[in-house]
Amino acid sequence: MIKMKKKVTIPPSVPKSPILLIANPTSQGGKAKKRINLAIEMLKEKKVPFEFKPTLPDGKTVDLVKNSINNEGFRTVVYMGGDGTFYEVAKGIVKSDYWSEVRMGMLPAGTANDQGKSFGISSSVNHLDENINIILRGNTESIDVGKVEAFDINNNLISTDFFFDSIGWGLSAAILAFRNKELEKVKKVPVIREMYRDQTVYIRAGIHVFGLNWLTRDTFSTEFEIDNTIYSFNGITDIIISNTSVYAGEWLLAQDSSASDGLFEIAIFKGLGDWGRKLVVKHKKNPLPFDIIEKIGLSETTDLKGKKIKIKILRPSVDKRLPAQRDGEEFIGADDYTVEVFPNSLSLIVPKNFHWI
Repeated sequence: MIKMKKKVTIPPSVPKSPILLIANPTSQGGKAKKRINLAIEMLKEKKVPFEFKPTLPDGKTVDLVKNSINNEGFRTVVYMGGDGTFYEVAKGIVKSDYWSEVRMGMLPAGTANDQGKSFGISSSVNHLDENINIILRGNTESIDVGKVEAFDINNNLISTDFFFDSIGWGLSAAILAFRNKELEKVKKVPVIREMYRDQTVYIRAGIHVFGLNWLTRDTFSTEFEIDNTIYSFNGITDIIISNTSVYAGEWLLAQDSSASDGLFEIAIFKGLGDWGRKLVVKHKKNPLPFDIIEKIGLSETTDLKGKKIKIKILRPSVDKRLPAQRDGEEFIGADDYTVEVFPNSLSLIVPKNFHWI
């Protein structure tokens, strides 16, 4: 249960033009509505001009944001919610005619909170007042945006999308797909759906998918073309291409990475053993330096970086496409993909001298 604390400090500045606030009042079984109302009350007490619009189902939030920018002149758009809401709002901004003039503010409230944590912004309700003040201070950081294209075996384009956090294939995407199936099963059972959610359902999904993979030893091969250089890997269980520092709320897949360096980091997992090593080595609270990690046998596969990445997924059967995810949501399975960086294409409002948390 969220404990709402009303603590409002004097804002550092008040914008002259209205802020557009986007949030989903029906998420978390309606609990999010209390947090949204608290944020609205704080904005009013700080005398901040704003307009609130709830998210729309079936991906229609993207056009809601785009049209609000194009037709109503909003130039500061704030999302409140999880990484899925971040994705829809960010996509609406980059699809608008005025994307280069728009700033995106963050009031994170999700489970993983990859975007917020990567820029030092907490999802705790106790930080809501400070998070609003971060937006009002207006310090911005431009980050890279990813474009992904999916192709079938005959090289026909079957899907195009953007991503801002990560895109991946294999075990992590399978865990996400299993989680979604589990949530679908219990969404109409009031008591169970309140208990079986967030980290609980993720743990259940992880145990199921890892156990199944251990039994079947299911792996795949891949061929990368990264900035005109070819790489081949066999025995792969997972590929994750990341933009932000924090992945799945707790891991730093590339500690020296930056969301504004014009490069995406590519983490390659070879078997469950490599998964286990990465869970230790890449955890953000891991206190061991790299040389000690190697001495105790926890070194793992070398990761790659690139601006333009072509990926060919090699499977025993073309009918068994790998599960895929994009920014924490299921993405279309395909035979080949192209991932491209669009440098510094989204302007985020973040703290000065931020550090991941």
